[in-house]
Amino acid sequence: MKLDTLSLQNFRQFRDEEISFARGETRNVTVIHGSNGSGKTTLLNAFTWLLYEEVDFDTRPERLASEGAMAAADPGDEVTVSVTLEFSHDDADYTATRTATYEKQSPTDFDGILNEPTLVVEYDDGSGVNRPENPGEVLSQIIPERLSELFFFDGEDIDELAGIDNQDRIQEAIQNIMGLTILERATRHLGDVADRFESQVQDSASEELRELIDEKQATETDIEDLQRKKKDKERAIERVGTEISDIDQKLERLDESAQLQENREAYREDVTGLEDDVDEINAQIKAAITENGFIPLAMPLIRESAQEIDQLRKDGVIPSELSDDFLNSLLEAKQCLCGRDLEHDSEPYDHVASLRGEVASDGVEQGALRVVGHLRQFTDGRTEFFDDVDELIERRQEKHEQIDRLEERISSISSELKGLDATTPGGQSISDLETDRENKQQEKEQLIADRGGIEEQISSKEADVEELEADIAEQKDEQAETQLARRRQRAAELVETDLANNFEALKDKVRTWSNQEVNDTFGKIASKNLEAEITEEFELKIQQSVEDQQVEVDKSTGERQIASLAFVGSLVKIAKKRYEAGSESEYFTGGIYPLVMDSPFGALDKDHRREVSRILPTLASQVVVFATDSQWEGPVEEEMSDIAGEQYWLDFDDGEGTNKSPQTQIKGEQAAQAGD
Repeated sequence: MKLDTLSLQNFRQFRDEEISFARGETRNVTVIHGSNGSGKTTLLNAFTWLLYEEVDFDTRPERLASEGAMAAADPGDEVTVSVTLEFSHDDADYTATRTATYEKQSPTDFDGILNEPTLVVEYDDGSGVNRPENPGEVLSQIIPERLSELFFFDGEDIDELAGIDNQDRIQEAIQNIMGLTILERATRHLGDVADRFESQVQDSASEELRELIDEKQATETDIEDLQRKKKDKERAIERVGTEISDIDQKLERLDESAQLQENREAYREDVTGLEDDVDEINAQIKAAITENGFIPLAMPLIRESAQEIDQLRKDGVIPSELSDDFLNSLLEAKQCLCGRDLEHDSEPYDHVASLRGEVASDGVEQGALRVVGHLRQFTDGRTEFFDDVDELIERRQEKHEQIDRLEERISSISSELKGLDATTPGGQSISDLETDRENKQQEKEQLIADRGGIEEQISSKEADVEELEADIAEQKDEQAETQLARRRQRAAELVETDLANNFEALKDKVRTWSNQEVNDTFGKIASKNLEAEITEEFELKIQQSVEDQQVEVDKSTGERQIASLAFVGSLVKIAKKRYEAGSESEYFTGGIYPLVMDSPFGALDKDHRREVSRILPTLASQVVVFATDSQWEGPVEEEMSDIAGEQYWLDFDDGEGTNKSPQTQIKGEQAAQAGD
């Protein structure tokens, strides 16, 4: 998608205005200058209203019609509001127009009654002008609404992407731009299909089978509820953990508490190391029990067996040789030493009879002695097993004692911090900070315990579902309709599982790809040897290398904004690369998308403004930037003037004292320079 012109008629403070966008390969930036309140946000909303019939205004979002046009109209008249966008896409020229009419009700009515808006899309692909019957779907296929936050955004809010609790937004953005949402929806759809087939089974099944299915479905609903609760707990744990980390950083920056905080962090690291040691010892104990744990339990039986065999040997019941008399006695008794029946002409009978006349070179007695010797070796194994386990338990106890001593030191540090009255620049005392930290730590521990309880419930209910599924599978229902629905249900479940596995694998692959692009882009802008990373949990983090380790840093607003810009720009670059490569993909072929940004420089210092200005044109094939004069002056102007193919100025008249209404005119570069 490449933008050509945007025309506005009676849209908020714009009466009849038009913008032509830069389309050059190198001069691909359109800059729109305007003071706060002049209409930059209105222009951003013009795009989303046209494409998706959505607006996001802080004041009077329902009032789209120009106040000037409404003031000039008489009661009963209609005021037409329209936005038209001309653009090209896939070798076709498009014109999209959304129109709304507002009927004025009274002399003081500036809102009017809205008639149903209309959307018209026309395109010419060389075969003539076409007007599709489903214009909204056409636009959605070109630039889906789920991608709108990536391409049309307020730069002053974009830093939230790199803030707390935004894993879901990061993950959703990656899924959207790569088309993975299609996979996710397909997976959900297959789940719904399987449920419908299960309902069909239910309708035609026996009463017992229906009850089993009802119980299974109810249990699965319980699991979904528990999964949502677990996710809420995990988000809360992450949030509280970040809040604790923020307090730790504040304590580290104060001279009075810095050393105590440093000692606490060192002790916490030691505790973590000891806890890892305890986990390793527990694993060794488990392995020892798995391998030799049966010996103590079997010792009474082993000892008794050895004694009985030895006594049989001493009593002559087990002879030193297999004599013919002994073998004949077995055949006459019709029972072997092993207890097997020796019926005449049976295979066991013939085998024993064939041994007559032969003498074992070793003799049964020697074999019995060897068996007794082997059995007695278990006594030595039992002693070794208990010695090994006792040693491991002793080592584990020592680790626990060390952990207890460190926890006492950590608790002592907390008490010392509570006794300090020095304050932060924000006015909080060290004592207050530590008390807040302690409360948050308790909150975190409770949340972790709650999550553990939820996980146990989930595990128990999943086991119930498996048992119910087995019971359902065992049910025999001869009705053909039931059998067919059951086979369809099973097929849908198998495809759903396979698709879900592919979705997770592809999502992680895309995350890795996005991470590389984000870090590369961020590295070209950020200072202080910082790196941006999309973690496996889909968090956008900023890290710094400290003694060969990556440590998350306390992000300033500017750094968060840079990381977020790098993230959005990287996704657009990925989409462009995939599109230009022309590679065929099952799920994602990429696309050419513009970036339209309102105030992307607001929270940045001059050095970062310069770097952002330098990198912005490389993020997308077209970039539209709204900027105030203060944001534009200096490094931004120096870097972007030569690459700005089009520049416009928003001339805003608030209408006060002139019996007029607020109005903004869009002036091109030549008109602005001439003072027109």
